[in-house]
Amino acid sequence: MPRWRWRRSSLAFLVGALVSTLVLAGCEDDVVGVGGLADVSGFWSGQYVVTGCTLSGAAVGAFCTDDFPIRASLILEMDLSQEGADVFGVMGQGTLQGDVDGFVDDFGLLFLSGVLGSDTLTTSEILAWQTGLVGDSLVGSWRFRVDDHAGRGFGTATVDGNMRLLGPTVLKLFGCPVEDELLIGSQLSGNLQTGDCEFADASLFDVFSFRGSAGDSVEIAVRSPAFDAFLIITDTDEQELGADDDSGGGANGTDAAIVIAFDEAGTVLLAANSSTAGQSGPYTITATRLLPAAPVVAGRAPARGTGRGAGFRVIGGDSVERLSEKLAPRLLRRVGGSSR
Repeated sequence: MPRWRWRRSSLAFLVGALVSTLVLAGCEDDVVGVGGLADVSGFWSGQYVVTGCTLSGAAVGAFCTDDFPIRASLILEMDLSQEGADVFGVMGQGTLQGDVDGFVDDFGLLFLSGVLGSDTLTTSEILAWQTGLVGDSLVGSWRFRVDDHAGRGFGTATVDGNMRLLGPTVLKLFGCPVEDELLIGSQLSGNLQTGDCEFADASLFDVFSFRGSAGDSVEIAVRSPAFDAFLIITDTDEQELGADDDSGGGANGTDAAIVIAFDEAGTVLLAANSSTAGQSGPYTITATRLLPAAPVVAGRAPARGTGRGAGFRVIGGDSVERLSEKLAPRLLRRVGGSSR
């Protein structure tokens, strides 16, 4: 479970409610920018937890249950610029994107407004947004209205959520921060449970980093007695490198494993994941050195990542085609320090 998961509270869009959120997060002494203007420029990515969803004018009543179920964790990204107190930029909510603008007040609180997906069949309008800069995170809450322009039958939905968006310097995958660094020859234990980060298919995941040295060949394996393990590997700019479901064998044949060969020193991100939604429980993730090292195939250039210190190859992985369902299309993604 991500270390930054905070206790959920009822949503209110007043300064006092935001302060309460920060206190519940255990960060009341770490607020940055109080009494001045906080710097909120840069690329922010995180997940918000749905705390409420209500429909009006609906002919079909399952929209909230299907798209915004209570306690679901959904990705949110934004790339902001700042001039004095004025803030402006672009926000991405899944496949919806739009311009946002607002301001930072003298207490270091950020307020935003805007409409996402204005040229699409569904739009999402920010009704209220309040976040405070806490260390390298924006913590707070938002309320937005989803309007149906495609005849899906849900009319209008008003959704509330609590969020923590991670700043430009934080290593993260699909809005979820790295929990720990996995070392070669080591094993880490974790537990997938309600409240963890979720991929687009609603499966739970935790994120780890691994740094290899030039010449290393390492098998990364996720094993669980409780669920069908799934492993995703990306570079540090979230470019997908490989995925595996069942190559790790195990008692039930459902463990996941992938080999990474490092032609140069570099860091990769590892997502310990369940194969499908609704699966949870304990797991271990290990990094085992393989000898001899995996050779570079003659006449064939290594498939390299694009992240910091790239120069590695992913060998094996039986489920690359499933990345499209787990890592759903996102209109914003940090690549080389910018967004696209």
